[in-house]
Amino acid sequence: MRELLAQLEARYAWQSLVVDGHEWRWLDTQAPGPATVLLPGSVGDGAMFVRTLLSLGERLRLVAVTYPALHDPAQLADGLAAVVKHLGLPPGRVVSSSFSAYWLQFYGLRHPQNVTSLVLGNGFVDGTDLAANPMFDRQFVEGISAQDLHAEWLSRVKAAPVAPLQQLQAIMLAERQSPENLRARFLGVVRSQVCPALPLPDTTITVLDCDDDPLIPPQVRERLRQQYPGARHVSLPTGGHYPHVLNPQMYEALLTDPT
Repeated sequence: MRELLAQLEARYAWQSLVVDGHEWRWLDTQAPGPATVLLPGSVGDGAMFVRTLLSLGERLRLVAVTYPALHDPAQLADGLAAVVKHLGLPPGRVVSSSFSAYWLQFYGLRHPQNVTSLVLGNGFVDGTDLAANPMFDRQFVEGISAQDLHAEWLSRVKAAPVAPLQQLQAIMLAERQSPENLRARFLGVVRSQVCPALPLPDTTITVLDCDDDPLIPPQVRERLRQQYPGARHVSLPTGGHYPHVLNPQMYEALLTDPT
């Protein structure tokens, strides 16, 4: 994965914008046509989409965003809106993963004029969905320091069998994502509350999940689908919690599907 990241960053340069004292960073493939914004989950920066960016970046304009150490969904939504305005992007599609699938709903709530479609990938409705998982126990996350949480996650990743996702996560945690950023995202998960109804038709929303997601259990996937009953519901047979890494062919087919 290190070689793919080096290839990616040789092809596309990081750009940045400070919004209310917080730095937002992104990679923009600058291909012609409408832009699709990509948002990672709790672990990693915008280059978590390295396979997608390398595969599709010359055909589609992809803007892969690294968001700062914020846990409040309204602040995150407004920061993304500032980035979109800075880039002069017309209304478009935003694709999310995990924690960003939660706060992206607030982007649709607060900035519907920026949206033609939202893809809520491997997401959840609120913090109660994941509370049974010890990793997302609110008392644990709020009580541990950023440095200790980061060290625990890095140790957990390094102990896993060597595989492309494990390698990518290890690089992200060891070299690219600060303890403060990781903890802010975890706080955002455990403190999350149901987003109010969006001023958008359900038909603008795609709810994406994977049958083998180890973090988002079946009842949580179903709850998010029921939150948007008129949305397009796409369930991939494989992909785990990171289909852009573990099932890139089907994930990229979704992004290139004109429907």
